[in-house]
Amino acid sequence: MVNILQAAMEGIGVYTIAEAARYARMPAATLHAWFFGLGERPPMQRGGIQTEEFRAITFVDFVEALAIRSLRADHKISLQKIRAAIRNARDRYKVEHLFARSDHRTVLIGSDLHIFLKDDPKNPVGLTGRDLGQKSFTVCLESYMEDLEYDAAGMARIYTALTYKNQKVILDPRIHFGEPVIAENGFTAQTLWQAAVAEGSIEKAAEIYEVSVAAVETAYRYFNRELGVAA
Repeated sequence: MVNILQAAMEGIGVYTIAEAARYARMPAATLHAWFFGLGERPPMQRGGIQTEEFRAITFVDFVEALAIRSLRADHKISLQKIRAAIRNARDRYKVEHLFARSDHRTVLIGSDLHIFLKDDPKNPVGLTGRDLGQKSFTVCLESYMEDLEYDAAGMARIYTALTYKNQKVILDPRIHFGEPVIAENGFTAQTLWQAAVAEGSIEKAAEIYEVSVAAVETAYRYFNRELGVAA
């Protein structure tokens, strides 16, 4: 666990609960419960940034939130099963950040979570259900995460939130603390979106910031359609 200054200096991303929930398109209360607990219920995964005055999560935490959201919404996996998978990966195989790694890839086989361990990348090991601790040779695998790039250590480092007209909105913890930016020019998506709203024209905003019309259009689309923010 790190403090805000360390997170900023080390380029690991800083997201308030409200910001992360907005980018992940999920309720802030749900995200808070996952990383900081709710009442007597412990957190599912401990948030990476926590002081008495401020609670936030890192980029890796955010990626794990995307995975948990996908497992819940797209695959109807229970929180109890996800919690068990995180615990078993940590306790049995010493794997931290289960859902943000490429070297220990996690997949779904049916309704149970399995992990490909680095020393045996062909045969997944069960983390939940009847295959717990057993190697499975089932080939019907279902991945829950897309649009991630990884660093040399196998940890998630860039998330592509939207691709539109050959433009990308990415979240990279080394750029603007992980805020969504347009990959082509480095401007935050919010900056270009706000310019388009203020000018009443995507073309005018592109002219002012000396970027392509497609870049501003992508930023506008991201905020209006993907995040549901009214202009």
